[in-house]
Amino acid sequence: MRNAGSTTVIEITSLLLLTSALGTISGHFTASALIVSITYLGVTLWRRNSLYRWLEGHQKNDALLSSDLWRDIVRRIELDREDAKQSQINLSEQLQNLRHALSSLNIGIVLTDDTWALNWWNARGGELLGLRHPDDLDGYLFALLRSPALKSYIASRQFEDPLIVDNFRNEKKSIEFFFGPVSSSGFIILVRDVTRFQKLNEMRSDFIANVSHELKTPLTVINGYLETLIDNGLVDGVAGKAISNAWSQGQRMSNIIQDLMTLSQLETSQGPDQANFNLNGLLDQVVQQAQLLKENLDKKQTQINLSVADRWDMVGSTNEIYSLLSNLLSNAIRYCPDGSSINISIEQTGSGPTIQVSDNGPGIAESHLQRLTERFYRVDTSHSSSTGGTGLGLSIAKHIVNRHGGELIIDSEIGTGTQVKCRFPANKLVRGTT
Repeated sequence: MRNAGSTTVIEITSLLLLTSALGTISGHFTASALIVSITYLGVTLWRRNSLYRWLEGHQKNDALLSSDLWRDIVRRIELDREDAKQSQINLSEQLQNLRHALSSLNIGIVLTDDTWALNWWNARGGELLGLRHPDDLDGYLFALLRSPALKSYIASRQFEDPLIVDNFRNEKKSIEFFFGPVSSSGFIILVRDVTRFQKLNEMRSDFIANVSHELKTPLTVINGYLETLIDNGLVDGVAGKAISNAWSQGQRMSNIIQDLMTLSQLETSQGPDQANFNLNGLLDQVVQQAQLLKENLDKKQTQINLSVADRWDMVGSTNEIYSLLSNLLSNAIRYCPDGSSINISIEQTGSGPTIQVSDNGPGIAESHLQRLTERFYRVDTSHSSSTGGTGLGLSIAKHIVNRHGGELIIDSEIGTGTQVKCRFPANKLVRGTT
């Protein structure tokens, strides 16, 4: 192909030579220039129309090939068309390969637009959700999947955690949904059958509950005999010290078993009892129990401050909320040195009312924060015996908060202290009237 500039120069030069020749022959240069210009304009318009007809899909006119400039334009358009066609073929092949790859996955994938109309799904997604192609294409997602839990989850627009729907489509299956936005064009939904994992969790919970129950009775008997030996002074000296240590460890094991049974009950029961109660009175009871605990742990200089001026009412299980607050206070007392200050407060935030237990203790490194609510996880395992904790308190607390529709948030910094926040929905924790 020629350069556009050189082609233009050649054509202008040709027109000037033609005008000069006609002017010389006729002796009228102005008239000759006008005739040549009009003729060139007419030919250009004719070629332009021929180009439009060709672009619209009609056959290429030979008039386009009679000029170097127009032939060059046509050739450039043909090359661009070939490149675009090849790019389209490559994209189609890549899209087809991607769809084949996605269809072979054991995870369902569903694409919708921003109005939740179905655009595409892979084979596994259609199988899990019962979608039929092409009947359900462009169908409204929630008209095809009639699940109140799923619709409520979508309405909340809180997609950080996946949703698990049990007995989905009236089948004995547990289906996990994970939603993610796709720019501004819609959503992608990952669907997975987690029935097996749910059953394993149930088996684990049942196993822990059964083992804890079976261990509780013989351990109670053993602790009873050890306590009898100690109270009646039947053993003294080295043997007496050994008996006393055995009783202490037996009590600790009893506490662990009790917490395991509590945790198992929280995991397996359907939901907390719904009752209206005054939270201020419950907080007073928790603080009284905490005062006894700090005395038993010989932390008499530790200060527990209840900073709740207003009346607060709560909807939920009194026993579970008592256990929640008791565990949080117990943790703060056990892991903070004597002389620390522990504060309990309730705040009305933009995200919802929040119960906060804060201390000015040693704090916790950021690397540990994500794992604090795991069973038996300890920041410093060397303190497990001295503190007397079971390692299950925060795990129990998290389950209780979640069962009441809330969120457990732990913030801490080394040398500054720790803040544990229990954020509840506005309909669960409300400011009462005095």
